[in-house]
Amino acid sequence: MLKLGLVAKKQVKEAKKEQHQKKKQQVGKHVVVVDENLLLAQQEMEKKKARARELNLEREAKLQKRAEEARIRQLIEEHKLAKDEKGIAYRFNVRGTIHRIFVTQEMADKLSHGQLGIVVLADRSEVIPRSIAEKIQAINDKLFIILNAPSAGIDPDPDDPYAAFKVPDDLMW
Repeated sequence: MLKLGLVAKKQVKEAKKEQHQKKKQQVGKHVVVVDENLLLAQQEMEKKKARARELNLEREAKLQKRAEEARIRQLIEEHKLAKDEKGIAYRFNVRGTIHRIFVTQEMADKLSHGQLGIVVLADRSEVIPRSIAEKIQAINDKLFIILNAPSAGIDPDPDDPYAAFKVPDDLMW
């Protein structure tokens, strides 16, 4: 363009100077070109990974819950004590309703003294030893388990005027 006479030497120098300054700025600042499509794709991948992690955690929680339920059922089946349908009725409270099971007199005494416990699972009531009931309660504390306080460590008050009049724990009416 200079040879054709369309621009002056001064204009050519200024244009070269501007180009040189632009190159120098780009080299100094390392201008990074951001590809928006790539950025959006990476964000979508992160979302998918997060969702997959959430689903895996939910799946693991369900499997853990099933394993706990199976363990509880196994403990109950292995350690349940036989009920006596011709025995005495032992009544207990389950969420505001009175239920009863028929047990021997010895089992009723042990239930009253806290040596045995009752676990309610799927509308079934089973009598189990206290140690097993405590294990089940440690596995799942939301499961309904009836355990009376052990009476072995309680000493009667020597000055109690009603000490001679014992009230039975399994009072029937």
